[in-house]
Amino acid sequence: MLFRKTVNSVFWICCLLALLFAYFNKSLKHLLRRGRVRPLKHSQTIHHAWNICFFTAATIYLSLYHKLLIHPEIANQSSKYFPQYNNTIFLTACDVVKFEFVTMLLIAFDVNGALGRAKHGDYSEAISKLFYAALLLCCFVLRLENYSVLLNLYLGIFNTIQELLLLFSLHTKEKSDSTLKLYVIFIFSSWSYLFLNVLPFEFLIPTLYANSKELYLYLNLFFWLWYCSCIWNSPILKYFYHKIYHLQPNDCIGGESSVRCILFKDSPNYRHYRSVKQAYLELQLFHDKCKISGTRHREGENSSTKVLQTIKCVLAVKRKLKRMRENRDQLCED
Repeated sequence: MLFRKTVNSVFWICCLLALLFAYFNKSLKHLLRRGRVRPLKHSQTIHHAWNICFFTAATIYLSLYHKLLIHPEIANQSSKYFPQYNNTIFLTACDVVKFEFVTMLLIAFDVNGALGRAKHGDYSEAISKLFYAALLLCCFVLRLENYSVLLNLYLGIFNTIQELLLLFSLHTKEKSDSTLKLYVIFIFSSWSYLFLNVLPFEFLIPTLYANSKELYLYLNLFFWLWYCSCIWNSPILKYFYHKIYHLQPNDCIGGESSVRCILFKDSPNYRHYRSVKQAYLELQLFHDKCKISGTRHREGENSSTKVLQTIKCVLAVKRKLKRMRENRDQLCED
C-alpha cells in the first residue's frame, strides 16, 4: 500500500514538474532569442537555469525546515540525561506530512533528471540519480528526517554552486582559458570538500554502524551505490578519462582542452555540430587536394607542350641552317 501510494505521488509530481519545465523552457528560450544567444547554447542554458532555481529554492526551504522543526527537537534530546539517539543524525520524523511532501518532491525531481540524462545518452548520470532517489525513499521509510534533510541541504548548496559555475563557463568567451581554469578549480575544491570530507564522516561511517535492521542494510546499500556512482562521475575522473581516451580533438566537446571537457556537457546538438564540422573540413580538404592535383596536371601538360614546341623550333632552325649551307655551297661552285 505504501509503495503504491509513493509511486502514485511521484508520478503526479513528475507530471507537474514536467509542465513547469515546459513553461520555463518556452519563456526562457524567448528571452535568449531576444538576447541574441547562440541557438546551440539554448538547451544547456535552460537546463542550468532550471537546476539553479530548483536547488536554490530547495536549499532555502530545507535550511528553514531544519532550523524551525528539527533543530528544536535536537536541542530537546541533547538536554536529556538519557537521549533517545546516540547520533542525532538518525532523529526520526517529527512532522511526517511535511517530510513526505519534501521527499516525494525531491524523488520526482531526480526521476525527471534521470530521464533527461538517459534521453541525451548520459546513462551514468541517470543511474546515479536513480540510486539517489532510492536512497531518499529508504530515508522516508525509516523516517530519518534529519538524515535526509541534512543530506539534501549539503547537496543543494553544492549543486547550486556547480550549476552557477557551469552556466558562467557556458557563456564565457572561448579565449578566456584562465577564467575557465578558475571555474574548474572551484568545482574541484567544492566536490572534494563534500564527497571526501563531509559525506564520509557525517553520513557513510555513521550509517555503517547504525542499527542492524534489514532496512538499514538497504540504506547502506543504496548510499554506497550512489556514492560510488558520484565518484565515477567526478570531475577528477573526467580529467583522467579525457587524458587517456580523448586523443583526437573531435573525440569530445572540449577538443584538446581538458578544462572544457570537464565544464561542458556533451549533447546530441553538439555531437551533430561536431560531425557536420568534421564533414565540412574533410570536404574542404578533398577540394584542396583536387585543386592541387589539377594544378599539377595542368603544369605537366604545359611543360610537355613547351618541350614539343622547343623541339619543333630546334628542328626548324636546323633545317634553315642546312638550306643556308646548301645555298652557300652552290654560290661557291658558280
